[in-house]
Amino acid sequence: MKIIAKRFGWLVHPITVFVGAQICWALLVFTWIWWYFDREQTISAILGKVPTPPELQTGQWVILLQGGILLALILLGLLMTFISQRKQVRLNRLHESFLSNITHELKTPIASIRLATETLLLRELPADAQKKFLGRTLSECLRLQNLVDSILVAARLESKSYSGAKESIDLVALVENAVENFRERIGQQRQIHFEKTYSFKKNEFYIDGDSIQLQMVFDNLLSNAFKYTNDQGKITIVSTLNNKSFQVDIADDGVGIEKDALKKIFEKFYRAEGTARIRVQGSGLGLFIARSVVIAHGGTLTAESDGPEKGARFHVGFEGKIAARRG
Repeated sequence: MKIIAKRFGWLVHPITVFVGAQICWALLVFTWIWWYFDREQTISAILGKVPTPPELQTGQWVILLQGGILLALILLGLLMTFISQRKQVRLNRLHESFLSNITHELKTPIASIRLATETLLLRELPADAQKKFLGRTLSECLRLQNLVDSILVAARLESKSYSGAKESIDLVALVENAVENFRERIGQQRQIHFEKTYSFKKNEFYIDGDSIQLQMVFDNLLSNAFKYTNDQGKITIVSTLNNKSFQVDIADDGVGIEKDALKKIFEKFYRAEGTARIRVQGSGLGLFIARSVVIAHGGTLTAESDGPEKGARFHVGFEGKIAARRG
């Protein structure tokens, strides 16, 4: 039975059912029209021999028009149902992928923390080795915390009712700190070029918002650039400040993004794999959170890529109308 179900399962696939329904409707309409024109001359001849009210002689086309309108509405309803069903199937697949990825992401730091803790408890280690294991444990704890924070922030952003803590934030300083922390974290694994183009002596650009969420935005973008480039790949950050706006461009020479994926990478749970040679684990929430937070703070976040193996570029912009430079 399973073999038969696999072989003929396409017969009950939503696309097959939808196409079959359209063919049936088309055949039905064709049959109706053919029957009408085939009988119309005979019916007209009969009506011509007997006295009939004018409304009976002219009402046939009205009925045909009404039937056509009703048929169009039925077809539209079928189409909307099909589109909704396909979206639900895609959402379920993304949800399953998210659960699989997040489970792996949670297991890895937990296993590392457990191993380091058991080693410290069961063995007498010198001070340097203890410090090394404690440092690794702290690093994994931070990784776990960042993952949990991402899930919580995504849930809050999706609820639409969440409003984070509001404070005056200097975006210039925030970006510079994010880049410096990123340098320290990755060491010499990537080439980092940080270019600053500022038009003022006092380089400040303030907005009111949540500093933790904005920090998460640039951490996610920089981490993505790191994940999707090879060892010793180049990451370029360009920070531009003028009297009207503050903009940050983060570009890499990594695997790039396909054109079709550019429209989807900011969707929740979606993960662009780039090419098969780089397999990146993640929750699929990073870019969704980044764009949602930027938009919530009045900015824009866009992505560009010339295609696979040609790198990617993310552009973050805040205009002067919604962010006031002080000083």
